[in-house]
Amino acid sequence: MIQQRQSHLLGTLLCFLFLSISSFSQTKLTGRVVDATDLQPLIGAQIILQNGQLGGVTNESGYFEFNVDTETQSILIKYLGYEEKQITITSTTSDLGILELKRANTTLDEVIVSASPQNFKEDFKGSNFRINPVALKRINPLSTEEVLRTIPGVNIVGDMGLSNRPNISIRGSWGRRSKKVLLMEDGTPSAPAPYIAPGAYYNPVSDRIASIEVYKGADMLKYGPNNMYGAVNYITALPPQKPTLRLKLTGGQRNYTSGLFSYGGTWNNIGGLVEGVYKKFDGFTDNSSVEILNLNAKIFAKLSENQSLYFKVSGQFEDNQASLSSQTPFTFETDPTQNPLDADQFTMRRYGVDIIHKWLPTEQSSFTTKVYASDFERDWWRQVTTKVRASEVQGYVGPDIFNQRYGYLNGKSFDDEDYVIVGRVVDGLESTTDSRWIYKVSGIKETFKTAWEAFNAPSHFEASINLHRETFKDVFLEADNTRWARYGTATKDLWYRLWSVNGYVRNEFQIGKIGVIPILRFEHVDMYRQDLIAQAQDPTLQGTTEGREPNVYDQFLPGLTINREYKNGEFFGSIYQGMIAPSKVFGFLVEQDGVVTNPLEGQSINIDPELSWNKEVGWRGSLFGNSINGQLTYFHNASRNFYAGGRNEVFQELGKINVQGVEMAFNAEVLNDGGHQLHLLGNLTYMHSKVKEGRLEDKDLFSQVVHSTDTQNEYIQKVNSNRNAYEVYADNGGGETLLTDATLDASDFPNITRSIITFGDGGIKDAEAPYTPKINMTVGLNHDWKGWSSGINLHYVGEQFTEFHNFEQESADGAIGKLPSFTTVDAFVNYDFKIGDQMDATVFVNGKNITDRVYRASRLNRATSGVFAGGFRQIIFGINLKI
Repeated sequence: MIQQRQSHLLGTLLCFLFLSISSFSQTKLTGRVVDATDLQPLIGAQIILQNGQLGGVTNESGYFEFNVDTETQSILIKYLGYEEKQITITSTTSDLGILELKRANTTLDEVIVSASPQNFKEDFKGSNFRINPVALKRINPLSTEEVLRTIPGVNIVGDMGLSNRPNISIRGSWGRRSKKVLLMEDGTPSAPAPYIAPGAYYNPVSDRIASIEVYKGADMLKYGPNNMYGAVNYITALPPQKPTLRLKLTGGQRNYTSGLFSYGGTWNNIGGLVEGVYKKFDGFTDNSSVEILNLNAKIFAKLSENQSLYFKVSGQFEDNQASLSSQTPFTFETDPTQNPLDADQFTMRRYGVDIIHKWLPTEQSSFTTKVYASDFERDWWRQVTTKVRASEVQGYVGPDIFNQRYGYLNGKSFDDEDYVIVGRVVDGLESTTDSRWIYKVSGIKETFKTAWEAFNAPSHFEASINLHRETFKDVFLEADNTRWARYGTATKDLWYRLWSVNGYVRNEFQIGKIGVIPILRFEHVDMYRQDLIAQAQDPTLQGTTEGREPNVYDQFLPGLTINREYKNGEFFGSIYQGMIAPSKVFGFLVEQDGVVTNPLEGQSINIDPELSWNKEVGWRGSLFGNSINGQLTYFHNASRNFYAGGRNEVFQELGKINVQGVEMAFNAEVLNDGGHQLHLLGNLTYMHSKVKEGRLEDKDLFSQVVHSTDTQNEYIQKVNSNRNAYEVYADNGGGETLLTDATLDASDFPNITRSIITFGDGGIKDAEAPYTPKINMTVGLNHDWKGWSSGINLHYVGEQFTEFHNFEQESADGAIGKLPSFTTVDAFVNYDFKIGDQMDATVFVNGKNITDRVYRASRLNRATSGVFAGGFRQIIFGINLKI
């Protein structure tokens, strides 16, 4: 027995000695891997040991830490799209410091995702802002609008909270459906038809976005066509460096459910990723549910030392209860969650493909060929609505409909200006309509880049040409017997086709620390429209080409950027001419002596693009030993040929609008001690807008809007205080006539049929553009410690007008009136940890609008919608697993 105990003790001592020797034969190796060009961290870079095994991967800040045997003499660092780097180590090596990887010449911008804490992209010359992967991981946004609203210069026109049809305004652009902003996904225009119909009826789900970049300044001319105000580029996840299975599950209030599944990795010189996202949400109001499925895959392959290939394919499918109608002031104040329109339905599907090939004939030159295509189709069935006094709803809709969808009105008291939006009832039946859109887009783009020497200094030349094609079928159906009908009579069937040849030439001269970058973009557009129903009614047709209404135009857009490096930053300034392409809304009109009309027989369509001269000056960089980084920009946009702003607000004589302001963003390290990191982040925009010229008719103001006593009196006061600015027409029963009275009174208002406003000399000189709040501000505080990260974010939006009349008061139906300012507060907590040796996990909780202060978010569709509410509290939680 004693001998057995001695043997056991000896064995224990030998085991302990062996483990001790093993531990002493290992050393901890640390370091940080960054991009050699801009010194930004590379997430997930592989550290390969001498025996070929994977030692570790870099974290979100580019750091790695693991144990290696003292016998290990070297490691290999690999990252997709970068040149490999081999490092020799010794037994005394512990901290390798900063390790720079050079981008391979064959690398494509489409596969690079930076985790830089800087809030700008250095290789874009001019003002820009970027949201990095770490920030998106913390925020866990419900939609991309939640992130975009925190970017300087960006204002979000609120919709249904999670519509996936963003309404983005940049530097004062009209925000509805982001029509005057260029939206891109991985550098390719993503709107269903960027020229003819640029409305954002497709938007990638936020769950699969790795980074977001917003571009402004003259370098915008590299992109098109809508480059006047700004561009948003959604960057999707790149293939991971090591084979990784990812599962992210999210749940929350109102049955919010989101699941992401992906698998990908890098094998030798090929990286691949397949990904699927399913999202479902009951919505913030009744009958506003959302269901989305997104599937996508991408491959990046280095074919040889001078060639690479990128392939991406995606599909998105949606089935949403989406409405254009919302609430009146009465229903908003009574219960902002009410929406009686239970038959509204938006369904869509989109397929997209990108193929990019890069070839380097020499070390200094490259040719990049991009082939892209998308196919989009949507049906939007919407119940026909009307507005009735709250006291008359039950009598109008009948007891059955009232009890089903308007029961919340029981027991309420009403006055004469309390209105409710209801489904229109004719002979006891409700009705519905369908807007059916089908788009097909395709193109091929060739870009040439070369480095050369000019004036004994390095220079970079870039030229691109793009052949682009769009088709658009616009059909409108009406069904008059039930709100549930999904087939009806076609009352509109329009066909559009467009060809564009566009491109740019750009050269970057570097003279010491000064950069001079001239750029010239050109656009040649050939498009036509056909009214297929009108054509079908003409028995004398001689071919399918008859009835085409063509519009052909050319446009040159010059720009110049100058930047000067100074210490840890740079000063920059730019001027360029931007353009908004004539779309289906105003692309087929005639302009004569400044007056815009629909074409008559024999007239040639000649409407020009909306144009602007945009100027900016600014600074970006870091201060106080990189403890603060940020940017500050002054901008001034002077647009002309302005035709359409809000819904049914059109300039009969094309308008001129100026918007100027200041944008600021900063990220300050307040504390970095004992593992604790505290960062203060802030973004601020100040904007001032002014309508300089134009004559505008608001076609809804006296035909659709239900005015309150306050808006009636305000309109009369506006007319009387500047009588020369208003042409007012009325009908007293004998036909429409122009009112010539020096002053109007309240008794005139019921007979007014329309009015035309003159801006500028002889008219209104201080009108502001819609949805341009003077102040837009975000302040946040983030804390990191070990695996924990937490933060709180406050967002403030100042008051803003919603139409060109600049009404302060609110109409009875909510269609017009100034939006009050509002503030929202968000918060998050994330915890990173490991499950075993192979699985990384993050659990998170996010609170959106935690104060639950519901506010008036927009009057997006004016006379048809009333008020859209925002600010509902939403708590989500989940887990993100990687194996």
